[in-house]
Amino acid sequence: MKEQKVFIIDKPEDRVIEVLLEREDVQLEVIVLVYANTPGEYKLDVRAEHRVGNNNARIWVRGVVGDGATLDMSGMIKINKDAQGVDDFLEMRALMWGKSSVALAEPQLEIEANQVKASHAAAVGRMDEEQLFYLQSRGMKRKKAEKMIVDGFMGELTSKIEDKTLWK
Repeated sequence: MKEQKVFIIDKPEDRVIEVLLEREDVQLEVIVLVYANTPGEYKLDVRAEHRVGNNNARIWVRGVVGDGATLDMSGMIKINKDAQGVDDFLEMRALMWGKSSVALAEPQLEIEANQVKASHAAAVGRMDEEQLFYLQSRGMKRKKAEKMIVDGFMGELTSKIEDKTLWK
């Protein structure tokens, strides 16, 4: 059975997202979009726990961080001892622009079973000034060029959202 959960964070807050996999034959996709455009601290903790085996999850976290904002992302995939046959992946990526933006990403794995696939990836970087220069040299204003880069960065996940009422 395929399930999708979507979370959108667009104001400074501490948010914990817990995902429990307690049934077999579940294919879960979790999408977390963070728009840290307002100055402040955004703290995100994503936890997935596999209590039974024979299921899989894909957890995708993307954040854009503007001037004066801090994004601190942590994630944990936990696979319990009896949860054999699990396949899980956690990805956390952040794009910063402005000189005072800060982003951290710390994915982790805790695996007690031995017949599983589990991995994670993380990347944090600044908006590429060369890309901005290129777009501006083609007549685009800086704000529009930044928006285009942000839309491209987030677009891979926004295009996966099945419930289009969540995404305008």
